Amino acid sequence: MHSRPSRSGFTLIEVLVTVAIVGILAAIAYPSYTSQIAKARRAEIQAELMAMAQFMERIYTETGCYNPGTDMDCGSGTGEAPDIGAADDRLDYYDIAFSGAVTADSFSIQATPISGTEQARDGILRINHIGQRFWDENNDGDVDDTNEDDWGRH
Repeated sequence: MHSRPSRSGFTLIEVLVTVAIVGILAAIAYPSYTSQIAKARRAEIQAELMAMAQFMERIYTETGCYNPGTDMDCGSGTGEAPDIGAADDRLDYYDIAFSGAVTADSFSIQATPISGTEQARDGILRINHIGQRFWDENNDGDVDDTNEDDWGRH
């Protein structure tokens, strides 16, 4: 009697099936992963905008206006906007600047996604002097559409 030799390893079919299953799982998981990364970056930049708005409020509390002169006295300087720039990794995906003029009584800070990055399809985020938050959720370049008056997903 001959006994069958035992074999070790996998057949080509078993390997191909395994590779196909891994490929399908990766195709399903990757878009979800990139979506979560974009969502996390958006949350980080929202926190940065809030911190900058709080900085502006501190200036207002100390001086009585949002655009004091270089001596931090309202009405004594040119009324230029304070420097709100921050060196941060989050800024690799967004440009942050004042949206419009900073007056003695108002400001608006905007984060614009940088084209060519994963955030490019995200739409602008904005916060103003009374704490209103805007998000160009449909990425059409403005925050004037319905349901773009907060940072929540609709």
